[in-house]
Amino acid sequence: MLKAICLGRISYEIDLPVETMPKEGTVNEFFEKQGNVGGEAATIGCCLARWGISTSVAGVLGNDVFGTRIRKEFDKLRIDTRYIEPSYDNDTSISVVLVNKALKNHTIYNLSDKFVSLKKCDFDFTPDLICVDGYDSVQAKNLLERFPHCLSVLDANLITSSVVELLKKAKYAVCTKEFAENVSGVKIDFQVPATLVELYQKLKKKYLNTEFVVTLGDRGALYCINSQIKVSPSLKVDISDTHGCGSIFRAMFAHTLVNGNDVEKAVKMACIAAGLAAKKIGSIESIPTLEEVRNIYDQNYS
Repeated sequence: MLKAICLGRISYEIDLPVETMPKEGTVNEFFEKQGNVGGEAATIGCCLARWGISTSVAGVLGNDVFGTRIRKEFDKLRIDTRYIEPSYDNDTSISVVLVNKALKNHTIYNLSDKFVSLKKCDFDFTPDLICVDGYDSVQAKNLLERFPHCLSVLDANLITSSVVELLKKAKYAVCTKEFAENVSGVKIDFQVPATLVELYQKLKKKYLNTEFVVTLGDRGALYCINSQIKVSPSLKVDISDTHGCGSIFRAMFAHTLVNGNDVEKAVKMACIAAGLAAKKIGSIESIPTLEEVRNIYDQNYS
């Protein structure tokens, strides 16, 4: 069985669907809510575990009720939690996601006592796949350097100098549009396709050894194969919420690659998975099955 390590942010996610966003200065009660695992690394880990990869998640959890709930969910998925370190001084990070059901968008509040890095990054096996989100950039760098020949995917979302530095270490970087524009210095204009080409070329010129995929929201994803720069379209669905779609995109991209497929299939499968995820509220609740994704892929690309 393939083995994966997911290192980075683990949080407890509380999703609150609302008809309208609360007004400043008001008191609001919420009766419709759902809570589960959140955070980029944790969500990717849950995806990979559900899709049949032996997965270890590494990060820091508080010694509290939310940390206990997360561990129980990991146990259900048979995720290896030996590399999760408990923090007795800081609570588990919480992500409160207000989902505007009318406008189909969301607002996220990440609540943390403070950033706590892993003290150790000592794995007793060689992984087939490494996924890091840059949240714990020091240990992400250590992990990538320890297994330089392993397939590695960086979730390039946080626009910080430490995450940009990780671009030199990861084999694949899946970037948000904003991250890619910031690093390349090129602003995408969808009315001018040449800006997409220029952006990708600038990224590759800076980081020759890294392959890039740039997520473009409802416009799909930018990638390169056989020296051709392409855009794979997004899956058209009735959207409930797009929170979690980015993590699920990265998870399916990594899963498809580590199973021996090329970048083109990986991006197309990832676009399908992200589209299916947008139909539901909640990161973990919206993870599609492999069968759902493969069926749509076969219908459109086989």
